[in-house]
Amino acid sequence: MKKIITVIAGATLIALSISGIALAESEAISTMARIAMNLNHFPSDDDKVVLKGIIDNDDSSEDETAIAIALFNIQHKVGEADAERLSAIAANDASDESVRKLAGIVLNIHHAASDGDKATLATLASM
Repeated sequence: MKKIITVIAGATLIALSISGIALAESEAISTMARIAMNLNHFPSDDDKVVLKGIIDNDDSSEDETAIAIALFNIQHKVGEADAERLSAIAANDASDESVRKLAGIVLNIHHAASDGDKATLATLASM
């Protein structure tokens, strides 16, 4: 049974690698992916507390902070100033793939993430 689970886990990781879906690089990315996955028009008060913690954390990268700020400020969709920063992150090949994917998903949220984006967010959130 243990061998079967190991094979399935390995196959899943290979499939994710081939499909281009990134695994989250940090706890901040995982946390923000969970928030974005459940977002409905705007973050809850509890989500805002968590996002503020990411924003204020010295260990958060500049990109992570920018994504957290965009999620914190979202009202049905990302504001113009946050959209510019998210676009730059999503297009920056020097950024981690999970950061680029999350930035692109948050940029495209209109009231909530699409079903396809929610699947990617679930993958990012699981790490």
